[in-house]
Amino acid sequence: MASKWAAELGCLRPLVTSIEVGGVTVAVVPARERPEVGGSTIGLTQSGGRRRMASRPPFWMMVPAVLLLLMIVVTPFLLSIYTSFIKLDQYTIANWTRAPWVGLENYVTAFSQGNALGASALQSVWVSVTFSLATTLIITPVGIVAALLVNKPFRGRGAVRAMFLIPYVLPVFVNAIMWRLLFMNGWGLVDQMLANLHLASLNTFWLIGPKSFWAMVIADVWASWPFIYLMVLAGLQGISEELYESAWLDGATHWRSFFSITLPMLRPILGLALLLSTLNHFNNFTLPFVMFGTPPAPQADVLPLNVYITSFQTFNFGLGAAMSLLTLIIMMVPAFFYIRMLRLGEATS
Repeated sequence: MASKWAAELGCLRPLVTSIEVGGVTVAVVPARERPEVGGSTIGLTQSGGRRRMASRPPFWMMVPAVLLLLMIVVTPFLLSIYTSFIKLDQYTIANWTRAPWVGLENYVTAFSQGNALGASALQSVWVSVTFSLATTLIITPVGIVAALLVNKPFRGRGAVRAMFLIPYVLPVFVNAIMWRLLFMNGWGLVDQMLANLHLASLNTFWLIGPKSFWAMVIADVWASWPFIYLMVLAGLQGISEELYESAWLDGATHWRSFFSITLPMLRPILGLALLLSTLNHFNNFTLPFVMFGTPPAPQADVLPLNVYITSFQTFNFGLGAAMSLLTLIIMMVPAFFYIRMLRLGEATS
């Protein structure tokens, strides 16, 4: 075999190129001129097929993650869509694959009438939208002011920053229990303070009736404003001090610098913070569930709580699935507009 290789290399001697590497002379034969011996090509260059395989992304490594995603997310989502079109309750759940097909009846029922223990989905949508917008509008200026206060160095800044995070790190159910006790009728701290200041009666009834909505807003504002504070504080760290120095040299006041430099630079991160905050408040279940129990007052019957009551207390799983899908569609609307605004901003910049 060695003599055969030598003979074949000998006939290609005019095509052989010599390269000296580290004092050693290496003979290199062009790829198109190399003889094939035993199905392999003689030479020192790397195979093109191996290069192509090395540059190809290893998609097969994503198979476990994709299977897990299908099992945890996609399969339950498809089952929810199917459930929303059938009459699934405590009488048909034992043989749910043969439950009666009702089409869009669950969606019509969700908007036209409520369940035995709660309001209709349309009323709950209004409560959830009002609650999320009101909370976001209140916590946004509070978070911005708090971030501006601790942005500049001063003695004890670390302690103040840590104190600002206390409401945010508390679990939601702890916050709900605390405010439930504060709003207790007659002996709650809120009623006691308002009565002593002659601002309201000792029996204000915060947890039932029309004032339950504002009790829920106050509790959520106290717990969620540090989120806006964290997002804005992170954005402030990326604004160069040279911009403010140039503005001050030009005679700009603090208010002019805030509206001309700070707010425009914070616009992308502030938009994301407002979107996430609105979606989080809209989908808040734990706070009203712990504060008011079930069934809550109609003014505090948010959509996630209504879905829970419909599905697991009246056992109308088909109607609950339809209301859940409506919740998903509603939550996608602000996300769609935010992504649209980002694309328009990138196109114009």
